Amino acid sequence: MNVLRPCLGLTLWLSASAAVGAAPDCAPVIEKAWVRAAPPGASTLAGYLVLRNPCAAAVEVVDVESRDFGMPMIHRTELVDGVSRMRPAGRMVVAAGASLRFEPGGLHLMLMKPLRPLAEGDSARLRLVLADGRRLYVEVPVRRSAP
Repeated sequence: MNVLRPCLGLTLWLSASAAVGAAPDCAPVIEKAWVRAAPPGASTLAGYLVLRNPCAAAVEVVDVESRDFGMPMIHRTELVDGVSRMRPAGRMVVAAGASLRFEPGGLHLMLMKPLRPLAEGDSARLRLVLADGRRLYVEVPVRRSAP
């Protein structure tokens, strides 16, 4: 069974294939999600969101998946010797009651190899994968700037 949750104008589905011991009635919430519009033919787009964990236990994000991108990844922008570089995000644990921000200049979704053209006003389909096996599905608006 999947649970449909409306969230700030987005559609969020939570897969009920949760690992044993996970609270079935509590799930992290994706808020303020968007993908930055890119010029036609661009091979990489970036996605941003806030992942809020209202649950009593910490959750860990381990991956991102998408039907709209051939190579979605999670990166972190770091300043190294005065040069901005993108690195794999590393461990992303969201404590109970805390939030994790994916934002320009920091942690973000690197959405490479678009499988279809995505222009401003379109929606991209993404899902965050949690360490316990749950997946958080969201349709994200493509925009020129943050909401």
